This record gives sequence, structure tokens and C-alpha cells, in this order.
Amino acid sequence: MINLDRALTQASKNIGVVRVKVKLTNGIDEELVKRGLLNPNLLRVYEAEALLDTGAVRTAIPV
Repeated sequence: MINLDRALTQASKNIGVVRVKVKLTNGIDEELVKRGLLNPNLLRVYEAEALLDTGAVRTAIPV
């Protein structure tokens, strides 16, 4: 029989933290820039540091 509490404790010791810089842009603004309807200097951009979960299947962006 496996002691799950002990197994989880061992696993958590081997987990690291992975952070990356991300750059989010407004998709509608990008399209307007491509069509020449918006000045590229007005493109809305947000840069942040993100925490990665290598086992995740979805992405969440807090507002």
C-alpha cells in the first residue's frame, strides 16, 4: 500500500517554478493596424511575468 501523503510530499520537493515574460496584444487592434486603419503606436499591449504550470491544459489570464 502506498502512503499518498508521503508520495505527494516527495513530489512537491522536486517541483520548480517556471516564469516567463509574456506580451499580450489586442487582437482587434492588430487587425486594424494590418488594414491601415489604426496607427501602430496606438496598438494596445500589456507585458507581464507569467507563472507556468507544465501540467496545465488551459490558460487563465486574470483581469
